[in-house]
Amino acid sequence: MFEKYMICTRDFGNVSSNGQVTGFQVKIRINYYRGCYLSMIDTLRLVVDGQEYPTSHMMFSVPEHGPNVTSPAKVYTFAELAKATAVRWFFGDAATLTVEKPGGLSTGMHNLQLGLFIRNSYVPRFDPEGLFSFFGGGERGANGATGYGIPPNPLPLVASKRMSLV
Repeated sequence: MFEKYMICTRDFGNVSSNGQVTGFQVKIRINYYRGCYLSMIDTLRLVVDGQEYPTSHMMFSVPEHGPNVTSPAKVYTFAELAKATAVRWFFGDAATLTVEKPGGLSTGMHNLQLGLFIRNSYVPRFDPEGLFSFFGGGERGANGATGYGIPPNPLPLVASKRMSLV
């Protein structure tokens, strides 16, 4: 339902460091009405003009909220997201994806596609006691693994937008 709002049209552009174009940035929004803690983001898939960029070449940041927030948003690698248990990505807030790509993207029109996989906080990944019956007849994997929260492979690209880079 909110997929059409996931890729933001503003602030799409190349980024530089020490006078060299090192990549590009795109703003994205979460399509889950409750938002989530960053640790609940399992994976993300970004394809630009048919080229897929691995999360190992991306940085992720969200605006920080609260009365004592005085610094800019903290930037995370995707490996660090699993430990960001106290930082929320609120519905409506644009997160910034910074993608490492020497030379950046060319000016002109680009086709962006996005897939995002987050876990819901109220459904467990492990149920060793068998308390939840909705996991298919009580079958469990190793250590009570329910299979919930395992991203499909490949992750579907649910949002797409044609955007201009100037």
